[in-house]
Amino acid sequence: MKLGKYRALVGQSLRRHRGHFMVSSVGVIIGVATLMLFTGLGSGVRQTVLEDVFVIGQLEVVDPAARAGLRGGGLLGGAGLDDRRVEEILELPGAAAAFPKMKLTFPSRASGGGGLLGRDLGIEFIGDGVPPNLIEEEVKDALGFEDYGAPVECSADEDCREGLRCGDEGICEGKSCRPANEDEVCGEIAYCNRDRGQCAYPIPILVSPQVLEIYNGSVHTALRDSQGIGGRLPRLTEEMLIGFEFDIIFGESFMGRAADRRVQRERGRLVGFSDRAIQMGATMPLGYVIRLNEEFSGESAGDTYHSILVEAESNDAVAGLAQLLQEEMGLELSDRHQQAERAGLLILLLTLLFNLIALVILAVAALNITHSFSMMVMERRQEIGLMRALGAKRRDIQALVVGEATVVGLFAGAVGIGVGLGIAWGVDRLFDTQVGHFPFKPETLFAFSPWMFGLGLGVAVVFCWIGALLPALRAGRVEPSAALSGR
Repeated sequence: MKLGKYRALVGQSLRRHRGHFMVSSVGVIIGVATLMLFTGLGSGVRQTVLEDVFVIGQLEVVDPAARAGLRGGGLLGGAGLDDRRVEEILELPGAAAAFPKMKLTFPSRASGGGGLLGRDLGIEFIGDGVPPNLIEEEVKDALGFEDYGAPVECSADEDCREGLRCGDEGICEGKSCRPANEDEVCGEIAYCNRDRGQCAYPIPILVSPQVLEIYNGSVHTALRDSQGIGGRLPRLTEEMLIGFEFDIIFGESFMGRAADRRVQRERGRLVGFSDRAIQMGATMPLGYVIRLNEEFSGESAGDTYHSILVEAESNDAVAGLAQLLQEEMGLELSDRHQQAERAGLLILLLTLLFNLIALVILAVAALNITHSFSMMVMERRQEIGLMRALGAKRRDIQALVVGEATVVGLFAGAVGIGVGLGIAWGVDRLFDTQVGHFPFKPETLFAFSPWMFGLGLGVAVVFCWIGALLPALRAGRVEPSAALSGR
């Protein structure tokens, strides 16, 4: 049968039996809409949980012996996590980058916030350090993310930064200053450290976006109608906080003091937000943490790292890389990644369960299509018999029925996709207007990809084919003589 004639026959049949075809397509439309809705929901939740909350593309590994307190105590030898380990990790397949991290090992506290809150507040200061090249591209403040405390050799004052001079030992040091002439002597970025009477640069601080999400979604929401300072806490944004400065008191906290009871007061400055920063605390350039740990906890405190942040080449490479880190290198994944694995598995199982429901709906729709097409074949027996008598072959009749099912599938699939997107839009609107802000509240619950639209059309056509298979075979078996004689 020629293509043009075939298309004309399919179109004619669809127009004559449009009522049957519309009824047949209802179940497919519902099934495809359900499939699109649940697939998009699963993808959206997975994106929010694994990419925004857990940042699944990066792994943090620790030395299990050091975590158990064995290494460094004489029970196990070895250097633990050091620069050699970083190089070994970089050689693993799937590893794009590796960055050492070190935590502060002594008590500290932070004080400030008067400009934002109306009065200064004090909190425990939990911090760690990372190499500046890890997150330099995410810094939005003029201070940058550099180790301003590192010794810089000089031969003249011109070799030093603004606010510094070349000291007697050929090392840049802060100029003498007083708070009254701070701007004149120290410049725009440096400040006058009152304890030392010298200009100094603030310590660049990075914070995880999760800290801001938790504050806005939990702390601010819970206290906004309360009496006292809690009721005056503003809702904060990243733009409001960039450049915010506060005091850091190293060696003293609300819970205790360092062993030698020395205290060092510095100024910190928030320069950006990064997913690579410590989840609950502040992240600064690694050099600061190494020097401070050696000063307050002993020289050996700066010898080894507490963890190494490993970035995978892609999300698909994470599982294989995690296996190599554990089995070949004997390292242990952080609790955060283990939680991400469990969350990912739970999301996958729920998505599969919901998609199974959609497939059940489509299977029921296929049965309805079988019934509808069987009825149409019975009604068209004489028409089919006439076509056979005029020379149509069995495969031509079967192709005609399959063609009708294909058009029904494409139509139902397209409408089902549209219905699914419409419902998703409505759910997002209700979610946005009726559900209050909470940590990591996404702008949309759904994430649709181009492949999902192809999946919706493909599944609709396949189930229509399944439903039309038996009627097509039955139509091909119609004998011209029997059909024309009414038998």
